[in-house]
Amino acid sequence: MKARKVKGLDPGAPLRENAGRIVCVRLAELRSFLPVALEEDQVSAQHDMRIAAKRLRYVLELTEDCFGRSGGESRKQARQLQRVLGDMHDCDVLMPLLERRLARGPDRGLQLIVSRLEARRRELLDDFRALSAEQERAEGVWERLDRAAASAAGTNNAASLGNRG
Repeated sequence: MKARKVKGLDPGAPLRENAGRIVCVRLAELRSFLPVALEEDQVSAQHDMRIAAKRLRYVLELTEDCFGRSGGESRKQARQLQRVLGDMHDCDVLMPLLERRLARGPDRGLQLIVSRLEARRRELLDDFRALSAEQERAEGVWERLDRAAASAAGTNNAASLGNRG
């Protein structure tokens, strides 16, 4: 997944302003995968959302102080999202490998591992859905970060930074 371009960065501007612009775009990138990524079979959208969470987390690790309390809170939430989506991705990569091996002949132990991985994937999807719902609730973590980042960038309208869609 290619990262969205961040427009309007100015090397002479204060860090807070440029960080606000970057975070607005990275946050919109992350949120653009919803609600599709919440569907069980949308492995690609889930993987891309994990990458988007990683990008947001990394920029927040460097700039969270520019956004007050919402910066640190959002960094922690991005890390949680990245973790659960990463664990789902691990299941998505491992299961086909094991299933190809099973296609060569029955293996009771391997079939048990596949069954447990499938159950684990379902649990992780439930965790992802719950985490996502918590993050998107009214005045949720992403809304607060969006407002703080737009303010830091010098605008009250995050959409004007090209971060929607």
